[in-house]
Amino acid sequence: MGGSKYMILSKLNRLFIIIISIILLYVIIQAVIWVFKERTSNDYKILSSFNPEDIIYFQKNSPHAWKELTAIVSAVKHHYNTNSIKAEEIINELTSELRNDNNLDQIDWSSIDKNIKKLTLNYYKLLNKHPIYSPHEYIFPLERPSYYTDTYGASREGGKRQHEGTDLFDKKGTKIFSVCSGIVEKIGWNRLGGERVGVRGIDGNYYYYAHLDQINEQLFVGKKINKGELIGTMGNTGDALTTPDHLHFGIELPNGEWVNPYPFLKVWEFNQFYK
Repeated sequence: MGGSKYMILSKLNRLFIIIISIILLYVIIQAVIWVFKERTSNDYKILSSFNPEDIIYFQKNSPHAWKELTAIVSAVKHHYNTNSIKAEEIINELTSELRNDNNLDQIDWSSIDKNIKKLTLNYYKLLNKHPIYSPHEYIFPLERPSYYTDTYGASREGGKRQHEGTDLFDKKGTKIFSVCSGIVEKIGWNRLGGERVGVRGIDGNYYYYAHLDQINEQLFVGKKINKGELIGTMGNTGDALTTPDHLHFGIELPNGEWVNPYPFLKVWEFNQFYK
């Protein structure tokens, strides 16, 4: 009798240990996923803080070293938080060295604040890790250049919410294309966006196309979509009924936060239509 109780207790203990191990493994996996999403999202927030005009200038005039030059200029500007005379002097010194066929490791950093060097190397790493600014890796969502300004964060509904995207204006029926490859995650009507399509890009970001007039009938939730594939056509559905036809384009990061898409759009537009 005692032996039977011991065997039962032993089995229960083993079962308990297995259950606890599974729970701990699940918690660890979720924690790893959370850290990954946070780090990735933070990367894109940093990238969105770069001045697109700087990137365009370097891609046009120094295509072989645009990442290094962008990293330097962005690091210096972020360090000084202004376009001060000191910042301009440092930018000129570092960029002139880089243009002498040096790479970032060969630059003489001895007279430069160590935090600027650290930022520069980190930014250069991000530009290589996430090719969202790299020519032809992503495309502009419209069939031609359009009018749009940086209204990210602007007040909406009397201050009840903020604008979490960029509005690109053109005529009704203008074709809209997927900026990258991915999987269709949401499709159809919602109150604010009207007819909308949401694509989970292969980079982990969620790309939101709203106020559509027509949605490509071949799209459905779960469908793989290629970069450049038709999303639909421009309209003013949802809460845009009283506004001119436009595409509301948004980017939601893996951690659920939205990021300003304007800098990315400017660079994509340049590489697609003006380069």
